[in-house]
Amino acid sequence: MNNQNSIVSLEPNDIARRYGSKPGYQLIDFLQVALPVFVIPIEAIVIASKPLGLVDEFLLRSITENINTLSTISGFLGLDEVFVKKRLGELITDDLIGYAPEPNGIATAKVTAKGQEAIKKVMLIQPKRESLFLAIDGITRQPLAVRRDILLTGVDARAYGLKEIRAFPDDKAPEFDDLATLDLTQAVANVKKEKSIEKVMSLVHMGKRLRRFQEATMLVFRSERGREIHVDFFVDGRPHKQITDAFALHDGVKSLHILEQVEDSVAQTKSEIASVLPDFLTERITLVAATARATFQPIVTKVGNIESKIAEKEFAIDDADSRAEIEKLKGQIQALNAEKVKIETDLSSIDVRHLEVHEHRPLFMRSLDNAKSRLLIISPWIKDQVLNNLRLTKIQALVDRGVEVYIGYGIGEDNKPGTDKGQYAIRFLSDLAYRKSNLHFKELGDTHAKILLMDDKYAVIGSFNWLSFEGTVRKAFREEMSYYVNVKTEIEKLFKRYDHRF
Repeated sequence: MNNQNSIVSLEPNDIARRYGSKPGYQLIDFLQVALPVFVIPIEAIVIASKPLGLVDEFLLRSITENINTLSTISGFLGLDEVFVKKRLGELITDDLIGYAPEPNGIATAKVTAKGQEAIKKVMLIQPKRESLFLAIDGITRQPLAVRRDILLTGVDARAYGLKEIRAFPDDKAPEFDDLATLDLTQAVANVKKEKSIEKVMSLVHMGKRLRRFQEATMLVFRSERGREIHVDFFVDGRPHKQITDAFALHDGVKSLHILEQVEDSVAQTKSEIASVLPDFLTERITLVAATARATFQPIVTKVGNIESKIAEKEFAIDDADSRAEIEKLKGQIQALNAEKVKIETDLSSIDVRHLEVHEHRPLFMRSLDNAKSRLLIISPWIKDQVLNNLRLTKIQALVDRGVEVYIGYGIGEDNKPGTDKGQYAIRFLSDLAYRKSNLHFKELGDTHAKILLMDDKYAVIGSFNWLSFEGTVRKAFREEMSYYVNVKTEIEKLFKRYDHRF
């Protein structure tokens, strides 16, 4: 079945590329977070939904009063005859009325025994006490339409490495009086549809409040001039304006000390770059990079949008109804890829620029595919989750093609139980290096450097951990600051800084 209108679920990196352009701001970080949700059992006085819709109830009542022909019913209720005829058909199907011509030839409706019973039930509905569950968003403090089984516990959130966002304003669960002021009718209608609640009259009791979390993506922006930080939230790949606005209203940036954390990360990155290339971050270089950023940032966003369109059309191929439609989609994908290559070529021609936060991982993958003569990767840590089978296979393919591959890592071992220490990847690369002399794999033991260098085309030096960080899951905020260098003399200088260590 053709499903052109289906929504392609966005991964965090896709979200960053698609929504990372904001006038007056630059995207400095994106990460997966755990947003607080309070799951609360309640008891309330409710009125259950009527077994009949309002129109059907009026139709049945009219028929019992001998207003029982199509024209008289339509005139009495002031409804269009076509609409009334359709509703009468539904009532006939449900065996609530019979509809047949009289001796005079005029068709009339009669309420069946089942219809009479339905009318009685409508008249007998009484308020009753019901046990229900509410889910209250911890930031907006509004009811949340979400299934309890997809929410995470605190243990789950920490196991997944998600940054836990506190509840606002005081990181406390809602009190009884807070719930009593909410529109509980709408809340329970979204959460417990099988209860068929028409209206919640009053809150009677509140049970134990459980803190849970829903996974979301958080984009962090810094103003181009000044130190202002802005945050956007995305749930299920879609912008969530209510949470974004509530977070700003409660001054969440200040409460979570985001500015201090990102400034500390920038200072640390500059110090690490200076330790690798002492004369690299000159005033001229930083000025050139900052000036270029305003020009190329919209172009980078355009690449992300093109890649999203390509993904959507690839999904559409699976749902296409005909060979002609498939060929048309393939042609569109080919044209989009050509446009993407041209834009990326223009970007790569810039001598020195900032690498946007969401560009790191795609550039790493392109480097594994496109290196012709040499590839240098320096990263403090290795994790199997990042250096997975796909990427290890790409490294082996480079080595088999005769590319000189240099991989250096290590500033000491993390001894925490359960920590991903990259043991499989290290063993794989060690074995491959033993068999292939053009793979230079070494534990350096003292490096904080984060470097990616391909051929004489480009080098990237900055804060991104190429072999241990996927780019989203993290417990702290930081500004991913990396410089993309397309100057052959600087690329060679950086390579010579490390090749002798292998």
